[in-house]
Amino acid sequence: MTQHQDTYMIIHKNGRIRLGNPKHTRPFNIFLLCFTAISIALSVAVSFDWLKIVSRLGNVAGSIGLLVKEGLDFSEIDLIIPYFYETVCVAVLSTIYSAVLGLFLAVFQAKNITPHKILPPLCTALFTFIRAIPGFIWVLLVLVCLGFGPSPAIVGLCISSTAFFTRSFAHSFEEVDDGTLEALASTGANRVKVFFSALLPSVVTSLIAWLTMRFESNFHGASILGMVGVGGIGHIISSAFGSYRYSRAWMAILVVVLFTYIFEMFFNALKIKLKV
Repeated sequence: MTQHQDTYMIIHKNGRIRLGNPKHTRPFNIFLLCFTAISIALSVAVSFDWLKIVSRLGNVAGSIGLLVKEGLDFSEIDLIIPYFYETVCVAVLSTIYSAVLGLFLAVFQAKNITPHKILPPLCTALFTFIRAIPGFIWVLLVLVCLGFGPSPAIVGLCISSTAFFTRSFAHSFEEVDDGTLEALASTGANRVKVFFSALLPSVVTSLIAWLTMRFESNFHGASILGMVGVGGIGHIISSAFGSYRYSRAWMAILVVVLFTYIFEMFFNALKIKLKV
């Protein structure tokens, strides 16, 4: 075993080289040990019955098999597409509105570009409170005011998404090298020019990653919220299961899966193109 720059090299009999440093791996090992102990303790506290779960896994497979057995009924596609389109509209609008608001509010939460030092802790406290309340609850609260339809879904998802984007964008802004910002500021550039000329281009791929992740979350949230009266494809899935129309439910689920996969591939390609 040889030591080089705080790194230990262990050569095994099969010729493989293992790198390790007890000083660096000890915290990780302690974390794993604590995580395992807490998991076991909580499983006992909430009466988490592993034997019952394992014994009934076959029921899940049977339910999936029932859906597959029913097959796909493409004659239902004309009924599914309008509800699917409504779900996509809810997800897109809630993501766009919240991303614009989050981009603006992140300026006040990011410590390296905020106009006043007291704003970051205030913004952090406010948006932590908003994020602590699930988006589903926000939709239900708005539902009381606006009634049924896609509007409460858009507003409710926008509230929770704005808090998410504000925190995420602020973290991305704070990772930009302060030297670059100071160099531009020394040339006489104001805050707006520094933001659009240096800060925003430096984090564009990170912003796209946050947008992608949140849009998927909003799309899945909009799909589920359709079951509580805000429209969308969730209503089709819920009503199909309630009326034992498994072919319709299977078709609607397949549409959701295909859209999610195509969306993921599109944004992965976009991120790669922007990095070149």
